[in-house]
Amino acid sequence: MIKPDPAARPKYVTWAYRCWLGSGIGLIAFGVLGAIAGFLVDGSTLAPVGVGVLLIAVGVAYVLMGSRAFVGDARWRSSLAALTLVVVVMLMFFSIGVGVTFAFPLVVAIAGLFGSLLAYRPESEQWYTGEPQDKQRPAKGRKK
Repeated sequence: MIKPDPAARPKYVTWAYRCWLGSGIGLIAFGVLGAIAGFLVDGSTLAPVGVGVLLIAVGVAYVLMGSRAFVGDARWRSSLAALTLVVVVMLMFFSIGVGVTFAFPLVVAIAGLFGSLLAYRPESEQWYTGEPQDKQRPAKGRKK
């Protein structure tokens, strides 16, 4: 496993971490608000509290995994990229099906997905892998 130099960290990696951290904190905040609202609203409390707890868990995962990826572990970066994509798709379906309740957490989750995109920019990829850009495998269909 390659250990990248923190002093040579590209600005895209720093911004990716900021997006992951902001998105994680935002999801935690919406989770707490949802859980509290579940106890205050008449009717079933299990669904809103359960969704709030899930949002809190995902937010904590964003923060913890983003912190590991920020120090240069490419495995956590790829895991977090997959998690951000799954959460955005899940919240998109929920916001279409359930209503506007999930629209605000969706916007926050999209910020985390944007951070994952920044973490895969060529400068970030070079820092994580340790290979110069000219040595990296070209994408299909792209000429050298």
